[in-house]
Amino acid sequence: MSPLVTTRPSGFFCGSTVATRDNPLTDAQCNASNFGATRLRIPAEGTADDVANPPRVAPRHIVDLGFGVDNLLHNDKAKLRLRFSVINVTNKEALYNFLSTFTGTHFVTPRAYQFQVGVNF
Repeated sequence: MSPLVTTRPSGFFCGSTVATRDNPLTDAQCNASNFGATRLRIPAEGTADDVANPPRVAPRHIVDLGFGVDNLLHNDKAKLRLRFSVINVTNKEALYNFLSTFTGTHFVTPRAYQFQVGVNF
């Protein structure tokens, strides 16, 4: 039996078995009614069409949070700027696609913290 797509990024599964590098799925495990993917939207068997109904990256919502002060010292000459940001607050695993031939599909950045200090004079 030949292994099917085993990439974890798409979240491909057959029934309750998720494909991983160490646990590839085979043709015997999948049929037209028990496969899918958590990070991709795959059209039902026989309904896929490259123009009208292609497979797509699944929709998702990502929450980012940021706050800061542009003139912390309230000075007219030198202005101190402080900013803090949290990207992907919920640490959601997802894919995004720019729909471009040259950029392809990428993972959403895991939760990241960013702190900036700047001086304008």
